Amino acid sequence: MITLYHFWDSFCSFKVRLALAEKGLEWTGEHIDLMRFENFRPEYLAVNANALIPTLVDGLETIFESSIINEYLDDQYPQKPLRPTEPAARAKMRACVKREEEELFLAIRPASLNLMMKPVFERYSEDELDRFLALHPRPHLIPRLKTTFRAPFDGDAVDKSRKKLRAEFEKMNDTLSTTPWLAGESYSLADIAAAPVIDRVIQLGFQDLWNSLPGLSDWISRLTARPAYKAAQPRDEFRMPMAKASQTA
Repeated sequence: MITLYHFWDSFCSFKVRLALAEKGLEWTGEHIDLMRFENFRPEYLAVNANALIPTLVDGLETIFESSIINEYLDDQYPQKPLRPTEPAARAKMRACVKREEEELFLAIRPASLNLMMKPVFERYSEDELDRFLALHPRPHLIPRLKTTFRAPFDGDAVDKSRKKLRAEFEKMNDTLSTTPWLAGESYSLADIAAAPVIDRVIQLGFQDLWNSLPGLSDWISRLTARPAYKAAQPRDEFRMPMAKASQTA
């Protein structure tokens, strides 16, 4: 039995749920609410001492890091392969995943923090926030985290986030103008790695960022129409709320 410790509205959790869905694998979920810092609870630290989400437990095996988990799943359950067979194409796929982790995910973080996460943290009293963070395995980081969470809305950071996303989308559009999928002729873990960012951009209402990018727009239409994408998407009741205009003014 596969158990996935995950948060519904996290990029990395979405990646793994999408791989599981594409392969048609059954799994049991243990929902870890990152917005209430449940990843710092002792029972989860016993599973993953790094306090990171997601963690996959498959029988006696415990696997960390979403990209590593997805490659494990493709090795362990080779039906419906999610990686190219040719070495060069597989290397291209891994390069895409690395770029998505290091560029695409980082580009959207400031917008997510300011428009989704900060409004949630604002609801917590100081006592609540201190209680949530008290179990942090690296307590020296707590003051910096509190400063980040309590900082006022940063419109400049959101604007920079949008510009970085647009630049990354233009690069993706160049690729998708010559191939149907990010790593070549077949849907792969590269497309799965980028999918959570597309979901978040839609939730943020930033769809204008792919205006005049026909290759990317067509890929998004095909990506989001896949049954596995719909199955892996965050459930509405677990999504982080969008900040209202009055909160960001």
